[in-house]
Amino acid sequence: MLVSNRLEEFENELSKQFLHNFAKTLPLHFSYLDWLVLKLRPIRKQPSLTSGLNSDYIQSEILADTRNFVMLIQFLNYAQNLDFEVKYIDQIPYRVVVFRLQDFLQVKNKSKNQYQLVKVKKFINKL
Repeated sequence: MLVSNRLEEFENELSKQFLHNFAKTLPLHFSYLDWLVLKLRPIRKQPSLTSGLNSDYIQSEILADTRNFVMLIQFLNYAQNLDFEVKYIDQIPYRVVVFRLQDFLQVKNKSKNQYQLVKVKKFINKL
């Protein structure tokens, strides 16, 4: 390809080979490399999940604390059924949801006292 002046094709093939070898040597079991695994899967011909948790924006202290992690799962379950508006930041689509903390507390089957409300508010701020 190089000799026959098919430079673009050569570059594509070279890039594919590099990424293929790179994916073999990189330790992809770390959660902060989820985005890279998804990008490399088409090259390695591996099936990808149709749905999953994109964890690159989640702070590590939320995942480290069991109570916060459980609350995160509860929140994601609650938020997936809310009405949303799609907005873009740097051409990446994000869902914008509006909800009342008290409604989330009700779904969690927690009493709507001030202590629970403050706990949920702190969690949302961390998120």
